[in-house]
Amino acid sequence: MRLLGVWLLAIALLAFLLLVRGFCRRLRLPSFPLRFPLLAVLAWGLGQTLSLEDLPSDYARWVALLDELLLSYAAIRLAIWLGVETPASLRLWQVPPRILIQLMMLIGGSIATVVVFKQVARFDLVGLVTTSAVLTAVLGLAAQEPLKDLFAGLELQFDESFRVGDFVFVQEGVEGVVVSVNWRDSYLRDITGAMVIVPNSLITTVVLRNYGRFGVMGNRFTVGLDYDIPTSQARQLLLETIRQNPAVLADPPPAVRVKEYAEYAITYDILVFQKPGNLAAMLDLRSELLEQIWYALERVGMRVPFPIREQMPRHKDRDRGHPSKHDESSRMGLLQRNPLFTSLSEDELTQLAVNTRCLRFAPGETIMREGEPGGPLYQVVQGKVEVIKVGQIPIRVAELHAGDVFGEMSMLTDSARSATVRSQGECVLLEVDRPHLQPLLERNPVLMGKLAHLVAKRRGELEGLTREVVRDQENVLLKRMQQLFLSLTVG
Repeated sequence: MRLLGVWLLAIALLAFLLLVRGFCRRLRLPSFPLRFPLLAVLAWGLGQTLSLEDLPSDYARWVALLDELLLSYAAIRLAIWLGVETPASLRLWQVPPRILIQLMMLIGGSIATVVVFKQVARFDLVGLVTTSAVLTAVLGLAAQEPLKDLFAGLELQFDESFRVGDFVFVQEGVEGVVVSVNWRDSYLRDITGAMVIVPNSLITTVVLRNYGRFGVMGNRFTVGLDYDIPTSQARQLLLETIRQNPAVLADPPPAVRVKEYAEYAITYDILVFQKPGNLAAMLDLRSELLEQIWYALERVGMRVPFPIREQMPRHKDRDRGHPSKHDESSRMGLLQRNPLFTSLSEDELTQLAVNTRCLRFAPGETIMREGEPGGPLYQVVQGKVEVIKVGQIPIRVAELHAGDVFGEMSMLTDSARSATVRSQGECVLLEVDRPHLQPLLERNPVLMGKLAHLVAKRRGELEGLTREVVRDQENVLLKRMQQLFLSLTVG
């Protein structure tokens, strides 16, 4: 009967501890230390159960020793939780480093162990260590490395060299996001998702690189471009390309510098800044930028040079999506399908097709940005693009596919871009710039009125405007086009 009462009380205590843990979680208090109290309750129940049996005195003493030790550890852990962690969560003082809690538990547990052994087991641990030279030497040698890690961990925690969540580089092959720091080791999560355990003493003895400590993360890499490209033009092209990527921060501004004259290329050092993250985020942005630089070079007729060891004719077919596949006749066919140019004669289409060109854009590349000065209009040839209104929260307003046209209003009126357009996957666009239309409008003034009518009509259909409003917009648009194109003619 007594045995049943003991275990019913033990179960009640266990249930109470679990209830307290859930209550603390609901009140958002520090996590209730459950491990030592649970072990203490189980040890008490075991001790009460074994005391009912006729155990030899030596066994009973060791059972009592285990019971007292676990009870002491539980009391110390609860005192630290109540006296240190809970007031910190209530903002009575700063939250202590985790390693300080562990150190307090280690010191308190060591003192409790010495006292319990002396009182219950009549065994003096301090006297044993101090009187045995061999044991003292063994413990001293064994404690050297743990003590190094302990003090290094204290230095890291109190100096705040890094925090949980920071991306750090320790040495080659040892880098990742900080998961936790204890009294001996620091735990990192690398790009593969593996946990990397680094001794604290190693971190304090090497040059540690914390990428996100100042609120931004630098991303530095190099690109080699052909010697035929003037360095000023190359730097400008690289800067314009990397600035278009939405992940590149404007402050601090990106930088492109000439690094060296290499064996077969001029090497440019590129430095961009992004929001703090991990190695994967850094490599992803670098990959996107290198990809977009390649497409930007292709659009202006340049390319990344490759090492040449022997002069040989290089015969290589263009890939199927290469813009050069769209020759003059192909571009003329694309213009015929453009709703803005359906009224052009064959000769006019031919003249316009000669001056146009097809351009290819990388996935995620910004083709035009809201608020920028007006430029060419584009017709989607392959792939698709998204139209975005930029604000506090960017809103995607449309998705354009092959045959769709965008940028015509700002091109015809020289107004600022009304939205941002970004490629979705690789895409090919037909570009028609304002100077391309100039000769046609000079020889065919009626064409200007037709273009104004078509643009106003398309805008009215998209926005659901009445005929009167569309007619008024058409007149305003025609006057603006006359001012713009006639001034170009006079100039």
